[in-house]
Parts: sequence; C-alpha cells; structure tokens
Amino acid sequence: MQNGVVNRRAILRGGAQVGAITALGGVLGGLMTRQALAAGSMGQLEPAVSPYGPLFAAKDQETGLELLKLPRGFTYRSYSWQGDLMTDGSRVRGVHDGMGVVMAGGKGGQDAFLIRNHELRGVTAELLPAKGIYDGNRQSGGYVGGGCDVLRVRNGKLVEHYQTLGGTSTNCAGGVTPWGSWITCEETTYDGTSAGGKKHGYAFECSVNPNETTGEPIVGMGRFAHEAVAVDPATGYVYETEDARNRSGFYRYKPVNTSGRYGSLAQGGQLQAAKVSGVAGAKLLALGGANAVDHVGQTLDIEWIDLDEPDAAPVGNVGSGPFAEALSKGCLTMSRGEGIWHHGDSIAVVDTSFGRDSNGSDGRGLGAVWVYTPSISNPERGTMTLLYAAAARVAGNNPDNLTISPRGGIVTCDDGAEVEDAYGAGQRLMGYNAEGAAYILAKSNVVIENADIARMGRTGQFPADDYRGSEFCGACFDPAGDTLFVNVQSPGITFAIRGPWAKGNL
Repeated sequence: MQNGVVNRRAILRGGAQVGAITALGGVLGGLMTRQALAAGSMGQLEPAVSPYGPLFAAKDQETGLELLKLPRGFTYRSYSWQGDLMTDGSRVRGVHDGMGVVMAGGKGGQDAFLIRNHELRGVTAELLPAKGIYDGNRQSGGYVGGGCDVLRVRNGKLVEHYQTLGGTSTNCAGGVTPWGSWITCEETTYDGTSAGGKKHGYAFECSVNPNETTGEPIVGMGRFAHEAVAVDPATGYVYETEDARNRSGFYRYKPVNTSGRYGSLAQGGQLQAAKVSGVAGAKLLALGGANAVDHVGQTLDIEWIDLDEPDAAPVGNVGSGPFAEALSKGCLTMSRGEGIWHHGDSIAVVDTSFGRDSNGSDGRGLGAVWVYTPSISNPERGTMTLLYAAAARVAGNNPDNLTISPRGGIVTCDDGAEVEDAYGAGQRLMGYNAEGAAYILAKSNVVIENADIARMGRTGQFPADDYRGSEFCGACFDPAGDTLFVNVQSPGITFAIRGPWAKGNL
C-alpha cells in the first residue's frame, strides 16, 4: 500500500469466498453464479431476452399518450404530474425521485400508500407545504426546495395525493421502514446558516400523516450527500449510501431505541462506517479494472468502525465530515453509492460508477451491485460480495435506484448516458432473469408536444420536449407484487405498471 492506494490482491485477501452466495439464494444467487462464470470473459455485452417478451409502445390509460414501451399484456397509468393540483390544494413539485410503498391499508386493505421524493433545491412559496417544514428560509432562486408527497393508490388508480415534508434540499432517494414510514435523504451538504437558514445533508422521517411529520433531521444518521437507506428488520440497523464521486463511504446507524416505532430513530444512535478487515483505506472502486466482471463473486470481510462526529462539516477536498473521519480510521471508499434494498438476510447496494472508463480512470465505469450480509454470530462483522458488474453500456448503463420484488427479482433504473438499443432511444428499467442476465423491462417514450399539454389541461406546468433521456427513479412494488410504481424525473410523472409478472421472475 502506497499513498492510500490499495492493490487489488490486498483488497481481496482472505474472507469466506462463497458466504454470501448461499445466503442469497433464488434470483440473487443465480445472478452471482452466472456473473462469476463470466469472470475472465467479456461479460454480458447485449441485453438478454426478456421473459416477458419484446417491448412495444403502450398507451397510458389516463392520457392516451404512448409514454412507455412495455411488453405485451402490460398496462399502466400516469398520475401526479409536475404542477398538478393535489388534494391538499398545493401543486405537485417537480424532479420526482426516490419512492417507496410504506404501508397498505384503507378500504378493504386495497390501498397502497407511497411516499415520493423531489430532488429540488429551490421552490416558490406556493410549493411549500403547510406543515412539516424544516428550513423555510428564502435563498437565491426561491425557498429551500425538496421534500416529499404522499400518494394513496387503489388498484393502480390515484385516490389522493398531498404533501408531507418541505424545506429540505435535493431529496434524492431514501428507504421504507418496517413500521410504515419513509426515510428521505438529502443529497447535499449545503449550509444556509450564513443566510439565516439551516445546514443540510440529513435524513428525515416522513409519515403518511402530515401531522406526524416533524421536519426535524435525524442528525445522528450523519451529514453527507445521502442517497438511500435500508433498514434491517432483524436488528433495526439502518444502512446508508453516500453519493459523492469517489469520496463515498458505506455507513450504518445503530439506533438507541430499536422498538421500531415512528420517531424512534430520532432518539439517537451510533453512526458507523464499513472497513475491509485487515486492509486500511480499501478503495472498492479500484476493483473495476479493465474487465470488471473479473471480480464478480469476490467476497470481502467487513467490520464496522464507530464515528464520533456524525454532524461534522465537509473537509476541504477530502469529502463530507463523516467520510473524512471514516477515511482517517481506514474505512473503505466506494465510487458513488446509490440504491440500496433489504431482501432476506442481505442488503443489495448499488455503486453506480464502479469500474473504469475508456480513459482508464477508476470510479467512472458502468456500475455494479454489491451485497452486504451481516454475520449471524457477530453483528459487528459481515461480508460484501460483488454481485454484478456492468460490462457494456447497452447491457448495463450505470444502475441507480434498485428494488427487489416480493418474488425476489431485481429491477434497476438506468442513469447513464442515453443509449440506443433495439427499441430506440430512451432510459430503461432493467430486470434480471433467473440466470442473472440483465434484460430490458421497460423504456421511456416520454415525448410531449404542446398539443398534448393542452389536451391534458396541463398548460404552463412544464414545456413540450423530448424527455426520453430523463432517468427513471423510485422503482418499487406494492406488497402483493401486482404493481410496479416508478417515476420519470422530468417532467415529474409517477407511473403504476401492472401486468403478468408471473410469466417471469418479477
């Protein structure tokens, strides 16, 4: 090791090489097996054949527009568009991002309650909610933007939608809790105190009841460019990703109160960062190399290191305060931690820029999925296994948000440069079949003309444009696995996709 750079053999030294494979099972295990067999080859260079069949332009059941390309037999509805009037009298904010189904209930138990992020930095006063405002300070460009909305859906149709948090900034992703709430995360370390505002870079808990959403940050979960979280229901620990180019740690928060109730996380806890056992300052992004799939199936032993200053300010060009402390204590570095999801006894984690670009720069590749599996005997230990590494942009294009269906199938949202494939232009939702190969599940076909806007009655809410390059965000299934909800970021649209999921592994 020289100057903090760890060679690949040192990173991969030791560890139970198959520990996570047997723990995952099902589709996740199949994915790892197939990718491991591809090591030393060129990897998957083309999308696999989808178990649901080829894609076709499909009409939205609400607007009649062909906004998505889907397999035959699938239908969808759009709703809660940017600028729409909501049930509480406010308008839908734009830049729809992370989202989760936090609970089911209501009429006959048929209702799904989603909470959706808005990755905004500034909004006008009329877009601020009446309650649950964290920072109501006016800044250049408007009031502090961001926040969350609640969407109540019944049989795929929108029943009501309303705001539940505001005054936060750049709310990117987050995660659901086992007790029926949403942890929303600010992907920024903006400090508005010099202008009379507040510091940002926190996680907040949101309820479907706006009266319960306090707008108070969970400071103990750290101040950094948060991306997403996943709660381990067995321990109550909250795993967190950081999206800061090649300055990203992998964290977890151990709450003092593990009762699993709304507000329990805000009562304090211990922030920790992951470290590769026996290797100081391991740079996981350096594993990409010339052929990232060479490292698929590799397993690293992980230990967790306590951090003393979760609210520390960013340190120059080092990174966030928690990352700087983690780095000083020998913790690992990822490229850009993004989507994260709990499934079974493991946590799937996306590193969206894992690998090496054409110029040979580490941490600027096509992305990967890791799996963290906690040790049953020692909660301060675990393993991280490289589950999937993209080998070609047409087959894997910088996965961002990630979800796992109730049946155990993976769906990722592409977030790389727009790529042409057999279905033309447009960002994609990717599924992974039982053998672990990525296939195209859906493509954006959002091209909106002025006549379309007028016909929908949405004049002035957003401009006419070709939005096919806007990323999908917030993919998540309802508990029954009947509906896949997902957002297109611009113009902000939420979709509910239904279809013959049993034909494939989703």
